[in-house]
Amino acid sequence: MAKPVAAVDYGICRPEACEKGICPCVKGCEHKVMKQEAPFEPPYVMTLCVGCGDCVKICPLCAVRLM
Repeated sequence: MAKPVAAVDYGICRPEACEKGICPCVKGCEHKVMKQEAPFEPPYVMTLCVGCGDCVKICPLCAVRLM
């Protein structure tokens, strides 16, 4: 069975709700696989996700899930 990886639910994600438009998951990703092109842009997960789940715990809107 494949290991879980993080995915952003763009129906829930609202970067404008995060402080200064900066996704806390991007800042909190220890493995640096969550990226955000610019403030107020939605974040995305690179294919190198290790499935640790830290971003799931950090997201204030519960827009990140392990799949």
